[in-house]
Amino acid sequence: MTAILFDFNGTMIFDTPIVEQSWQSFLHNHRINKTIDEIRPWIHGLDPLDTIEHFFGTISKDECQQLVDEKEELYRNLCLQHKNDCYKLVPGLEEFLNQCQNKNIKMTIATAAPLKNVEFFFSSLSLNRWFNFSDVVFCDGSFPGKPDPTIYLLAAKKLDTNISDCIIFEDAVSGIKAAVSSKCKCVIGLTSLLNESQIKELQANYAINDYKDTKFLFSLFN
Repeated sequence: MTAILFDFNGTMIFDTPIVEQSWQSFLHNHRINKTIDEIRPWIHGLDPLDTIEHFFGTISKDECQQLVDEKEELYRNLCLQHKNDCYKLVPGLEEFLNQCQNKNIKMTIATAAPLKNVEFFFSSLSLNRWFNFSDVVFCDGSFPGKPDPTIYLLAAKKLDTNISDCIIFEDAVSGIKAAVSSKCKCVIGLTSLLNESQIKELQANYAINDYKDTKFLFSLFN
């Protein structure tokens, strides 16, 4: 039976403006002044520990984690400021999740976000309506980050499902590469960050703008 693995940021919520603002403000606070074009390749879909190491160089594990915690607190505060603006579920997603639940389709989330963010997402968006928190795979430093496919292999294992039976929803370059490399059944790219042509160039099977066309989405399960 087909299962679904969702990335989160840019896939279930279109929070790109918040992500970019939080990273740019955080780096500016540490006197690292970069244009958004210089920052973008290093912030979307990647393990934040990897991003910190890129911008700060070689630092201790504890220092790196402290910086991640500082940045993510800034991000969460911005999310609350943008509640019902860009911090909300993507159009059509709630109905799609409800239908998946009614059809007993297995679902989980595989995200580059850290634990505190996942807890925040579950609390502020009531994700427990559709997902078991214990099934979520998040970045904790115990496995390579995207574009390595390990995160999706672990997510499929959480659902006791073969990765070849999973449909993956993604949005970022690193995430789509991870999904394609996982050898899953199907990769669907959301156009929140990349356009349709870019998504197809990364070898995703389909590109969608939102989750409103449930007839099309469920046709992929056959």
